[in-house]
Amino acid sequence: MLSGKSKTFDWTSRLGIASTIAEALAFMHQELGQHGIIHGNMKSSNILLNNNMEPFISEYGTMPKDDHQQSSTFATPIANDAFKGDVYGFGVILLELLTGKLVKNDGIDLTDWVQSVVREEWTGEVFDRSLLKEYASEERMVNMLQVAIRCVNSSLEARPSMNQVVLMINTIKDEEEKSLIYQV
Repeated sequence: MLSGKSKTFDWTSRLGIASTIAEALAFMHQELGQHGIIHGNMKSSNILLNNNMEPFISEYGTMPKDDHQQSSTFATPIANDAFKGDVYGFGVILLELLTGKLVKNDGIDLTDWVQSVVREEWTGEVFDRSLLKEYASEERMVNMLQVAIRCVNSSLEARPSMNQVVLMINTIKDEEEKSLIYQV
């Protein structure tokens, strides 16, 4: 989705793509079938864009949620772990949208790099320069970065559900849309 030959997305497009993907994943997790569907391999190369730059999730798994199956190591439902794995993958996609970088770019792990920059309080350095050039709202970009960081948290329990992610992203999107109305 964000390869070197791809079109540069403006902030509003990136926000819309993030919102659409989040809503689709939340729908898969909560609404499809009796127990939900886990993607199982959420990454940017599994997000396809049509001619209108609308995202579609591809290559999703059909592993149904099974609350009774337990992991022998952690004694937590495997499916819930897999749902949280989807959340992590989505968080990485958000980081790619915000930074304009791929997961493994020049041997640097994107999640580690972003977290180290944020720890050093240089948060503005993580954002794609094209977003800064278009004067995208740094406050809303920081809010989206915070969502991404919550999604890639190393603790499964600390990661939000996709429904929570949808609420956070749509709040940011609503703020963006209101600011655009006031600019006119």
